[in-house]
Amino acid sequence: MSQVRYPLGPDDRVHLLCWLTCGFLGAYYLDGAWPDVPFQVRTAHRWLDKHHRAADWIETARLSVLAQALAARLAASLEKEARKSGIERVLEGEELDYESALVQRVYDECRLKLGARGSENRP
Repeated sequence: MSQVRYPLGPDDRVHLLCWLTCGFLGAYYLDGAWPDVPFQVRTAHRWLDKHHRAADWIETARLSVLAQALAARLAASLEKEARKSGIERVLEGEELDYESALVQRVYDECRLKLGARGSENRP
């Protein structure tokens, strides 16, 4: 049985970038190092599969590079305890909790980075 996959729209790109950035922050918090390429691919495909979206490898790679840069910048600027509790909450669920302060901050950074100013469609 095949599932229909839709191309990424502007809002989808923001949400995927947010998902990837939070994934990078979580992996960094757990392992103390930035994740490798297979992690990036798995993380992107997990979101794409769950949301019935399709993206070519170059777009996925571009968003992964951007996510790692955003995560590195955010990791350096977040207070250690806030980061710890925020990341723990992010890692608890299968979906991002857009009500949490950390995810809101990441989402807003992603939205600004991709220039999707009109995107207010948080799930």
